[in-house]
Amino acid sequence: MRLLIPALLALSACSSTQYFAPPPTESELRLNVRANTVQVNEVSIPEYAVNQEIPVQQPDGSLTTDTSRLWADLPDRAMAGSLMRHLNVITDAQVAVEPWPLGGFPDVEVSVFVEDMIVQSSGTLRFTGSYALRREGARGLVEPFAITAPVAGQDYVDIIAAHEAAWLQLAEQIARDL
Repeated sequence: MRLLIPALLALSACSSTQYFAPPPTESELRLNVRANTVQVNEVSIPEYAVNQEIPVQQPDGSLTTDTSRLWADLPDRAMAGSLMRHLNVITDAQVAVEPWPLGGFPDVEVSVFVEDMIVQSSGTLRFTGSYALRREGARGLVEPFAITAPVAGQDYVDIIAAHEAAWLQLAEQIARDL
């Protein structure tokens, strides 16, 4: 038993988990929008992308993950934060993530439904779905999106950077509709 404990400790020290956070990027797009305040509501992503494991498509179409390489945050939370950050830079509106931290109600609420968020074996990120804009006292909008972003390499840093690039493109598309 005395030998077993040091062996287990040595084995656990050999395996380590790497966490990856998207590198911050910034859009050059600047827009004056009708909304003064915007709330990013729910970001719904597919089950295979909900956990911290980063799914990558194999040539046979299957999705695999490496449990030693994880998102630094939950992907839906990371995406909501990215959209908030980008919309605050791109637009002249005050943008926050739910729950609403400011007084009153937001002029617009944004909800995102992601159908696919797959790093394809071809070296691109396929990011599709739709977003809804709910306006207080006005007609809302539901729009689809189909975004692809190149994955510069096979390293997880490149994979996460492609996600951030796709989220930036989505933020620019949403900003144009605000």
